[in-house]
Amino acid sequence: MNSNIFGSMLIIAGTTIGAGMLALPLASAGLGFPTAITIMILIWALMSYTALLMIEVHQHAPTDATLHSLALKLLGRKGQIVASGAMIFLFYALCAAYIAGGGEQLSSRLIDDMGFNVPAQTGAIIFTLLIGSIVCVGTHSVDLINRGLFILKLIALVLMLGFMFPHVQTVHLLEMPMEQGLIIAALPVIFTSFGFHGSIPSIVKYLGKDTKVLRKVMLVGSSLPLIVYILWQIASKVP
Repeated sequence: MNSNIFGSMLIIAGTTIGAGMLALPLASAGLGFPTAITIMILIWALMSYTALLMIEVHQHAPTDATLHSLALKLLGRKGQIVASGAMIFLFYALCAAYIAGGGEQLSSRLIDDMGFNVPAQTGAIIFTLLIGSIVCVGTHSVDLINRGLFILKLIALVLMLGFMFPHVQTVHLLEMPMEQGLIIAALPVIFTSFGFHGSIPSIVKYLGKDTKVLRKVMLVGSSLPLIVYILWQIASKVP
């Protein structure tokens, strides 16, 4: 397999697996394991299908097309304003969450432990400059660094699951409490846990418009988080 294809799969997976993973067990606790997994698989299928639709759209646009230019081409000026506004709102919310969390981790876990008293705001600025500089270099640099971080993430996950799985009780996996209204509350968390579509234009520009390759990247890249989420759901059923 081409290393760029493998790296692109990890970019999709790495974009998908984020802070939502921590909220999944809490958001789905009242649904029961079978219902939560069913909803998760259905949403994964929906999000993967929409990713495949985006790939088809990219076949009728330049390789360097963005979501903004695609919206103008397909939806017109009014549709572009609505679509771009929605994406900007989503990206702002995601960036704000990750900058706040990353900056806090950087200031409290790394910098404070070294004996420096750095405010959280300064940590957020350092985190933004660090990650922003990597992104500005290009998709290839993001690919290489993401591979290393994703491998470390998998190692940590495997170790954690190894400690937790022996304590999982089957009875908790068969419970179906289905408390009223919890499905509606859980849907936004599960839905956003499979959001990777913002990275599709960069992947298309990185790999080209080979439909077969792009479909493989989207399906495999989005399937990895699904597997991780299912294992995480099982591990969270520890009494």
